[in-house]
Amino acid sequence: MIITYKAHKSFEIENGKVNVIATSSPIAYCNLIEGMQEKNELLCAVSEDYDAIPLSKAVDWLGDPLISESLLQKYMTKLTSYVVDELSADGRNRIITFYRDLLNAVQDELLMEDLPLEISFDTDLKKLFKFGGLHFNKTLTHDPYGIIETVLRIHDRLDLKSTVVFSNVAHYLDVEQFNEISKLCLELKKSIIFIEFCSHKDQVVYGDAKFSYIDEDLVDWY
Repeated sequence: MIITYKAHKSFEIENGKVNVIATSSPIAYCNLIEGMQEKNELLCAVSEDYDAIPLSKAVDWLGDPLISESLLQKYMTKLTSYVVDELSADGRNRIITFYRDLLNAVQDELLMEDLPLEISFDTDLKKLFKFGGLHFNKTLTHDPYGIIETVLRIHDRLDLKSTVVFSNVAHYLDVEQFNEISKLCLELKKSIIFIEFCSHKDQVVYGDAKFSYIDEDLVDWY
């Protein structure tokens, strides 16, 4: 995939790799952050064959991994379907049996009341998982590295084609963690983009990531 930023060289986003788009220009940084959210028309995406791709489909914008609230909640509907579809036959039957026993117990208690109340049995396991409040472990919300890793694994499990985009990641990760993310991208054959406000000399922090840099004078260094 190629992302173009008006008046600048294109960013060639490599699959299976960490792609850092960095700048020390407040103007460029704001343009990039807003552009990724389609709040301006300065960014656009094309395939390797130069076919236009709506930016909202090309990238999965997540922003700052620690500040963005309910960041992982956006995936829960698809994840619930995935979990249900991946259940083994034995696992599915066991859950339905326990669920039926639970509802039968509730129905028995309702018979004690002097009211014509009944329970409806529904084998839609997606509703059952929703009823159970399926969610990610709350400790994950305080772990930027864990959030990034989890999002990449979600994209892998759900076979999502968009490229994950985070910002301000260097505030939270060390060199070893960046290297681990690089290994994971290579393993999963997934690309990721980090939008960073930093100096050109900070490139070393990102290990072997592909580093594109726009300086404070809006000059490209990539």
